[in-house]
Amino acid sequence: MNEKLILVVDDEPDICSEISGFLSHKGYQVIIAHNGKDGLKLFKQHQPVLVLSDYKMPVMNGIELLKGIKSISKNIHVILISGAADSRTIVEAMKEQAFDFIPKPVDLNDLMKIVTTAIEKTLAKHSQESLRLGARNLVGEVSHVGDNISVFYMIEDMDEHSALRYDTYFKKIISDHVLTKNVVLFLKNVKYINNMGLNFLISLNDQLIKRESRLYLCALSQQVDFYLRSLGYLDYFKVEANVNNIVEHIQMEQAGS
Repeated sequence: MNEKLILVVDDEPDICSEISGFLSHKGYQVIIAHNGKDGLKLFKQHQPVLVLSDYKMPVMNGIELLKGIKSISKNIHVILISGAADSRTIVEAMKEQAFDFIPKPVDLNDLMKIVTTAIEKTLAKHSQESLRLGARNLVGEVSHVGDNISVFYMIEDMDEHSALRYDTYFKKIISDHVLTKNVVLFLKNVKYINNMGLNFLISLNDQLIKRESRLYLCALSQQVDFYLRSLGYLDYFKVEANVNNIVEHIQMEQAGS
């Protein structure tokens, strides 16, 4: 998926030119098709992050194009545009998961708001799926408490076999800006840690401090507790017995600020 590429499909060259010029000025790349069949072909070839399509076109109309795109990628949004759409058409489009249906002549400022929202939702969904795939065999579950606490239920030991994969996984999350302000590693199921695992935890803690976030270790297994304690690192990290303690601590801080 090209995060800066938008496909515009309309049989009216003037409208394609107007929308393309506007979006290009806003920093996007634009490819153009003048019917749904060609639009679907370009979509398969270039994998844009968003599609803007006229409803009434020759060869293949906008709803047929919408169905074709959704059969390939459910996460890519399609915004339909029409100068003469009745309520039945709009309802049909929404049933087929059109992101929005906007009238002609197009208000470009309103269009930009819709485009921005649609792309944000697509990228957020893409990041979530990347996290889920990246966490396979490392993290059993990721849950969120409110808007500012992420809890990662770690399931693999932290050693020379897993430390690099853990590091790659969390660097990806940090680079995609999908971490919350407070990151909790739930370590009950981690039974072994060595120097490689410890270096990963220290590195993650440093990365989060740089972005003004915090790392908590929670529910340490007896083995991990002993290891960190014996090396004098138990006080280096923020350690709590359970997630509720962390939530209460953060809430008390927020109430006092």
